[in-house]
Amino acid sequence: MPFDLGTRIYDALKRKMNPDTRMVRPQWKGLARELGVSRSTISRAIPSLKAAGLIESIVMTSKKSERFKYILYKVND
Repeated sequence: MPFDLGTRIYDALKRKMNPDTRMVRPQWKGLARELGVSRSTISRAIPSLKAAGLIESIVMTSKKSERFKYILYKVND
């Protein structure tokens, strides 16, 4: 992943995060469109951002059913 792309994704996540919780549940399609890349490019970049300590994955369970889970990302500085 080019450094610039990782920085752009990280900055986009920071803009979309809740400032109180530092959590974000991004829509990959919209984020990809905003950055001019594919959704798969975004998903390939996420492990690098995690490895660098810039984001953390938080698995949440739906309030409607414990069978449904989703991922939020906590943005670190």
